[in-house]
Amino acid sequence: MNINITNRNDKVSPAVREKIEHWLEESQKRYNVISSAQVTIEKNNGKEEVVEATVHAKGKDLFAKASAENLYSALDALAHKIDKQLAKIRDIQTNKKGTGKPALEEVAEEALEEEAIE
Repeated sequence: MNINITNRNDKVSPAVREKIEHWLEESQKRYNVISSAQVTIEKNNGKEEVVEATVHAKGKDLFAKASAENLYSALDALAHKIDKQLAKIRDIQTNKKGTGKPALEEVAEEALEEEAIE
């Protein structure tokens, strides 16, 4: 997996780089679809930290942007947003077209029928 981390205002500290790489490695282990990632950090108006990420995952490009006063909380929010998108991709791949999820009512009816048989 290719990871590119840039900071528009400063150098990226080793702690921040380690946190981002750890998050992407954990996401890769969990979803197994990430091929590369670009993370950009920027300080907005001297107070707010803005973090953007573009993740390339099995034919899809995912983008998320998060901002907070603290860089680490912005990274956590960004990780949550990207992980949600990765989970959606994984669910789409596991629930292939034509094999839709059974409706909740159908599952309840089947359970009632099984209880009636016993």
